[in-house]
Amino acid sequence: MQYWINHNGVQSGPVDLDAIKEMGLTSRAYVWREGLQDWVKITQMPELQGYYEMLAETADPQPAQATQQSANGEAVTGQPYQPQPQYTQPQQQYAPQAAAEPCPPTNLVWAIISTVLCCIPTGIVAIIYALKVTNKYREGDIEGAKRASEVGAWWCIATIILGIIVQPFMSMLPAMMASMGN
Repeated sequence: MQYWINHNGVQSGPVDLDAIKEMGLTSRAYVWREGLQDWVKITQMPELQGYYEMLAETADPQPAQATQQSANGEAVTGQPYQPQPQYTQPQQQYAPQAAAEPCPPTNLVWAIISTVLCCIPTGIVAIIYALKVTNKYREGDIEGAKRASEVGAWWCIATIILGIIVQPFMSMLPAMMASMGN
């Protein structure tokens, strides 16, 4: 976990727990980490117990305000530095139509069954199209999801038909091989 520290008006961070131990912080330090709304005193962070020295409590100022110079040279006081997270979890965004229209059938179960029982090469194509349905739907491409669903269904049918045609020949193959060996 990464922390940002404001101690005696000096801000530093991001730092990890090992670096905090070496900083010689006091109970007057303020801390911010991802997930917190605002800076808090280090004493309010249970995971940082023992990482600071307790001082006698006196009037404790808030974290030092960041001071910058404006274009005309005057000092401008702002809010303490609050670092932005270095990464954010992507939010899934669906097109407005996606919420209104249900996802087309993926045919994934049929694709797997036909692959295992009938014909592997064409069954793999059916599985790929079955997986495309959900991806296209999540992207908001409803028409693309419908097309992938339809094409995947046709590949499932082709796999089953091909399996029905090829299966009798596959069962005769060992007998034919034996007769050729004699």
